[in-house]
Amino acid sequence: MTIAQLNIHDFRNINSAEILPSPKFNFIIGDNGSGKTSFLEAIYMLGHGRAFRHQLSSRIIQHDKSELVLFSKIISTKNKIHSVGLSKTRSGENKIKIDNDQGFKLAELAKLLPMQLITPEGFDLLSGGPKYRRAFIDWGCFHHYSEFITLWNNLRRLLKQRNALLKRSINYDQLKPWDKELVPVANRISQIRHDYIEKIRHEIIKTSHDFLPEYDLDCQFYQGWEQSLDYAQLLVENFERDKLFSYTTIGPHKADLKLRINNIPIEVLFSRGQLKLLMCALRLAQGEFYAQYHNQACLYLIDDFASELDLTKRALLAKRLKSTDSQVFISAVDQEQIQAMVDENDKIFYIKSGIISE
Repeated sequence: MTIAQLNIHDFRNINSAEILPSPKFNFIIGDNGSGKTSFLEAIYMLGHGRAFRHQLSSRIIQHDKSELVLFSKIISTKNKIHSVGLSKTRSGENKIKIDNDQGFKLAELAKLLPMQLITPEGFDLLSGGPKYRRAFIDWGCFHHYSEFITLWNNLRRLLKQRNALLKRSINYDQLKPWDKELVPVANRISQIRHDYIEKIRHEIIKTSHDFLPEYDLDCQFYQGWEQSLDYAQLLVENFERDKLFSYTTIGPHKADLKLRINNIPIEVLFSRGQLKLLMCALRLAQGEFYAQYHNQACLYLIDDFASELDLTKRALLAKRLKSTDSQVFISAVDQEQIQAMVDENDKIFYIKSGIISE
């Protein structure tokens, strides 16, 4: 999929804009605070229904407006044109239109516009808590296993109900009906996650070695409890502990992706520049695996391209991005930071105080 047209209305400091991007590389140049990240967030929101910096609608809708509106024309790999519209009100209500039909869910937007996001805040994927790496795993599971989204929603519902019951339960028998539903869902989600990591593991290790050849990355999936143990039995054995904490302490909601070098956690061993390269390697490995599997390229959004990377590392990342044959949107403060990457089919957009020009 590629975005052929993007219209932005009342989104952050962008009052109104119509952009006709290149199907290849698109560079957004502007000073800090000019609206570069807002440009990228508008694209991200079309695929997720939310911005990546703030969740509150009041933070992304212009202060004197009641809603924001985004519209795009998307070209599929078979050259079919889709129109996608999204509006969001101050109360947080989303209205989604695809090909002029209403009533779509956010999951359908995500299927239509698969994208990888690389931002300065993206270090959380490596140095943040397990939830960031679970989100990385679940992106792939969502796009590769049609049943996953239903299972994931059921897991959230069952855990919420179980945790509420833990606060007032006297004995484990009161939890049995919920656990009878929870166990098969938890096991299936864990199986899907394990299968996905096994499929993509080679890509992650290979791409990481391309970016950081001096290191051999070890990548292991942890499902949220010891794999050799029975989850149903563990829930029984952990009842008193769960009751004490008033939440379920083990399960797929505690899953993680363990990334180590010689059994040392990478966040301890790596510099920020190395962490950024590894983060990019993970995103590229996942996007390239998606493209191979679906015969359709991902879209890449890269905010503040030059941060933490020297000229050599920028060139390495740029070369790899070019090889994906994907549509890419990159923001930078200075045109000199990206000048060596620009080809005749690419476009450069300049943004100042929310006004975008080509």
